[in-house]
Amino acid sequence: MRRVSGRLLAAALMVGALALAPAAAATAVTGADDSGDGTSGGQLLVTVPERGPHEGYVIDDAQFRWGLNTESGSGAFAGGCNFLSAGVSRDMGGPIVWTDARNAYRATDGDVRIEKPLRTGEYDLATWAGRCLDANGSAVTASSLTSQTGNQVVIDGGTGVRAADGSVEIRWSGAFTVVFYGGMTYWSASDPVLSIDARGNGRVTATASGFGASMTDLGKWDTIVGRQVVLAELRGVDTSGRGFATDPLYLGVGVGGAGQIGRTTDNAAHWGSFPASFVQFQKLTGQAGYWLTTGGVRDRAKVASALYISYDARAPVTVAPPPIDGGAGAAPQNTIRQRPASGVAAPAVPASVPVFALADASTVLPQNEGLVPSGPAGLANPLLVPLLGIALALSAAIVAVLNLMQALPWQRSARSAGAV
Repeated sequence: MRRVSGRLLAAALMVGALALAPAAAATAVTGADDSGDGTSGGQLLVTVPERGPHEGYVIDDAQFRWGLNTESGSGAFAGGCNFLSAGVSRDMGGPIVWTDARNAYRATDGDVRIEKPLRTGEYDLATWAGRCLDANGSAVTASSLTSQTGNQVVIDGGTGVRAADGSVEIRWSGAFTVVFYGGMTYWSASDPVLSIDARGNGRVTATASGFGASMTDLGKWDTIVGRQVVLAELRGVDTSGRGFATDPLYLGVGVGGAGQIGRTTDNAAHWGSFPASFVQFQKLTGQAGYWLTTGGVRDRAKVASALYISYDARAPVTVAPPPIDGGAGAAPQNTIRQRPASGVAAPAVPASVPVFALADASTVLPQNEGLVPSGPAGLANPLLVPLLGIALALSAAIVAVLNLMQALPWQRSARSAGAV
């Protein structure tokens, strides 16, 4: 029987173990040379490459940051101002203005916090006392379209994956509440999920809940059970780097049955809407008119604000503070491209625009699907395929060593037959 040194088998097993271990740099493994031929010098060098910029990786502490729009931090015609609060706010029993004594406002709740910009441009934790103040310390007013607090919801602790093709899926645990008219109408969004495909198109969804109110019936106060809605539609996002900032779709988006006026040359620069399912939900809260173009004096303040996603909350992407109040004639900046050709052409008749269950017509991700197409559940993990490849390589190495040792089952059978 041909004898082969156990060093060969040990080396094969060593290669497989290193391939399965996390690697960030070249690794040298040294072992004794028991062959006596002096050819290897007793050293086996195994090189494990660093993770390339286009390879997939797991995300374990992503940050979500968004102010929704200027209107969500502006002066209100009643109740003082509109503002954001952390967590799901409790039932106040009716459309009443919140006060400090009611203890309804929260600046933090778990991994969720509300931040506001300072005069220096830096962001700091918001407070009840400062909820209606801009970065200069002045009270915001509904008479100006750019007067705003700049408040934003920030959620850390997001977990997910960025796949090798650039697609991203991240989930956050936590909630925030959008309070209008000082508390006379409010709703909450819980556990947002970001899904973006390989082309950079996707959405942010969440569970929305709240209370139904009406400006014409102050006695109306209905509990709205939680339901999934699309908070933001995203297009052409560059998911490389440490995160991204993007303007969600708003300009050029049409939604029917919610009071949106037609697009004209006068309003084309700010005409649009939040996603259809979001607006349909706001019809229940009584806020639908604040999330799309209605012809009102505050239309320019309804445009969606930039959304900031950081893959590591400890190294967030740069956040641009809101501009100093420039007067009633200035419009919020939103660099999003016009809606694709499948959108509504101007002038539009809102009633003719179809309303979709969860998003507008150009949504690219099926409602019930993730980033990976349907298939066996185990293949949904983008890291599984590389691991399977490594396991196969390890198996092949072991088989090769056993073959050299004449230790495979059929080889043993042949030797036995020859010995008879």
